Amino acid sequence: MQANPLRALEKLRNAYHRRSGPEKLVLLRILERTRRGTARQVLRLHEMLCFMRAYPDDARTLASVQRMLKGFARRADVRAQRDALESSGIAGTAIRYPFFWPSARWLAREWPRHLTLDRLDGAADRAIGKLFCVRSGFAALDRIRPRGLTDAVHFLRLVDAMPGDSFAKESFYDAIEPVLELRSGRHTPSRTLAWYRVGPAFWQREALDRERPDVRAEIGRAPRRVRAVSVGEGARLVDLARAAMVTRSRDLDAFAYGDPRTVRIVEDGAGLAFALIGLVPERRRANSDTWGALTLKNGVPIGYMELSLAGHHVEIAFNTFPAFRDGEAARVFARTLAMLHRVFCTRSFGIDPYQLGRGNPEAIDSGAWWFYYKLGLRPRAAAAKRLARRELARWRADRSYWSSAATLGKLALWPLTYRYH
Repeated sequence: MQANPLRALEKLRNAYHRRSGPEKLVLLRILERTRRGTARQVLRLHEMLCFMRAYPDDARTLASVQRMLKGFARRADVRAQRDALESSGIAGTAIRYPFFWPSARWLAREWPRHLTLDRLDGAADRAIGKLFCVRSGFAALDRIRPRGLTDAVHFLRLVDAMPGDSFAKESFYDAIEPVLELRSGRHTPSRTLAWYRVGPAFWQREALDRERPDVRAEIGRAPRRVRAVSVGEGARLVDLARAAMVTRSRDLDAFAYGDPRTVRIVEDGAGLAFALIGLVPERRRANSDTWGALTLKNGVPIGYMELSLAGHHVEIAFNTFPAFRDGEAARVFARTLAMLHRVFCTRSFGIDPYQLGRGNPEAIDSGAWWFYYKLGLRPRAAAAKRLARRELARWRADRSYWSSAATLGKLALWPLTYRYH
């Protein structure tokens, strides 16, 4: 038996060859019947299973991964570490987050018995109390809410019954910003079970392609198929996208206000697909068109995007979920540009400064500016061009050189753009 089967499986993360499937299968069988000792180890195992669900070697490995994910909430180590794994999005654990109005309403509608107010949220308790002219808003809600209705659902219904349009209600609710707790249930959202059938399974036969793609050539290679979906399928995909945000303690208007009638699936081949989601009519803007996109690999959500279109230009907020980073992010980004060119006829692609690191420490830590620069995106501002030339000269003189966080912060003051003609 392997002394550390989890570490051994992690070392095989990007190993794909004739024996990789059987080797992973042996380790999976050990990990399925043994208990992990810490919350960190449980999380590591979960992330490996999610990754292997998106990038399976073969049918036997996929079946083993699917079985383990399906039973993950029942694992003894998950139950033992439930509190430490709170808000991880793992099946069997709770999620605690101040969801915005549309996401909170969706959760209350779909899982009313599992959604409650966080009673440790003193700010919301006082804010709701002011509405009732009492000290404790939670206590006031308890006195008036019907039996069988949770405090969160009752409060959301009270706000929904207020006069005014959806914008007024959203503003009122978000000003209070109560922290909600979504308790785990059989069908509540989880990262563990998030999946949607798009096409046949694609078996990963070789190591993931980490080479820098030729972006211009990729844009010129159209996706395999773009198809509209029924309203029913569109609604299921919108819910999948919303769940992808909820289980990562995030909110995205393009999904929260997604319109099932707008949904399109872009099938790109090799198991890669994009679910495009437009906004409901009342949330659309006159001067730009906003879309959300959920990136799927073998049906597993591996990332998302927010797209702001104006004419033939699009601003892209591109995100890969942590479990799937250090993989084929560059290739997926290049295929994203091909998808946008095919669907929206875009010829100019921009990355907003926030995505590059302006006010975003995660982007600074990951070196996001250089990720996009190396793919061919360029700044227009003269100051940014000078700074980039200086950094490149330093790197050429010393290949171990890495731009400091302060320098990356300066570079991130300006957007990056790629033009395709």
